[in-house]
Amino acid sequence: INMAASSKSADKNNRESTPGSVIGSVTNEEDFGYSFYPDRDKKKQNSIFHRILYREDINNFKCKAHLQSCAESNPKVKLLIGALESHGCPVILNRHVSCESCLSGVSGGFDPKTMQVVLCQNNMRNRDVCCNVIGHELLHAFDFCRAKVDFENIRHLACTEIRAANMFHCSLGAAFASGEASIFNVKERHQLCVKNKALQSILLVRDVTRVEAMTIVDEVFDKCYNDTEPLGRRCFKNIGRSKRALEEARNYYNFD
Repeated sequence: INMAASSKSADKNNRESTPGSVIGSVTNEEDFGYSFYPDRDKKKQNSIFHRILYREDINNFKCKAHLQSCAESNPKVKLLIGALESHGCPVILNRHVSCESCLSGVSGGFDPKTMQVVLCQNNMRNRDVCCNVIGHELLHAFDFCRAKVDFENIRHLACTEIRAANMFHCSLGAAFASGEASIFNVKERHQLCVKNKALQSILLVRDVTRVEAMTIVDEVFDKCYNDTEPLGRRCFKNIGRSKRALEEARNYYNFD
């Protein structure tokens, strides 16, 4: 079983040296990212002292409030929930999205074994971050539902990570502001950003070298980069484009 992770950083050496719970029958050699999500182990119960010390109840309350707000008002999240339902995979928030404490380095993940999005309640800075993470992970869920993605197949993993990076990261506005992009190289810089983000996510959860991961990303890139379903466009942080995408999606997907 493989966790598709939404990462804040992807230092593989840090992952290997960070203690965490391994879930199920996952081997020590490759845990597929599960060690980042110790709360996936339902047998584990934290003490009251631990919950107070690490503000777990407070973080959980805030996370669930952000989740509800995003599901009700964020156009991209609403679109993905509707598209999933249209494909026969309805999203029930308290069943398919779980706010949990995670190790540092990740802000969310998708667990195909339970068909659950995991939101890392202790690593969420604010509502906007939460909405972006939900959207990123729901896109993995959409790929799992629509295309039967096998997350143990690294080519499948690379493709869904490319799509998520393309739809929910690599803002052009941020690239212009930082000087990384100009009117002469917008497309190239955006593609490079998507490749790097996908590469980071793969290295976070799979035991492969950087060269191996880069080769796979390059091999599947063009097809996956050009697949913008179910959004139909790159919205970035433009709320107007996101709203138009939601309205247009109603013509293709059966949801209100």
